[in-house]
Amino acid sequence: MKKTPTQTNANGVHGEQLSFLPTPELSVKWPRHTTIAGMVLSELLQGSFLDHQDLINGVSSWRLAVYINRLKNWGWPIQAIDKPAPTEQCPSRCISLYALPPAVIAQVQEMRGAA
Repeated sequence: MKKTPTQTNANGVHGEQLSFLPTPELSVKWPRHTTIAGMVLSELLQGSFLDHQDLINGVSSWRLAVYINRLKNWGWPIQAIDKPAPTEQCPSRCISLYALPPAVIAQVQEMRGAA
């Protein structure tokens, strides 16, 4: 289920503003790992870029946006990148790729290592 964004889009996803303030502590709700939301989060924490088709292929679910929104509501700072995906019927079609910022992934890895 891993995807990498195009080079032009990748720069904007994880481009972070330089800050002299400390990174705020991650305060999130963790889904159960056996749920689809838990499986989506697990993929995102591995650095994957997910789209709708990945979820269909991985767990036969059609509702990635629902699980992404649920995770966002639980405090996960998931980012979306629009990627052109034209079809014959809709040449201007775009899809979203979802990812977690590398700093968040590192923070979770640090938290898990400390536990």
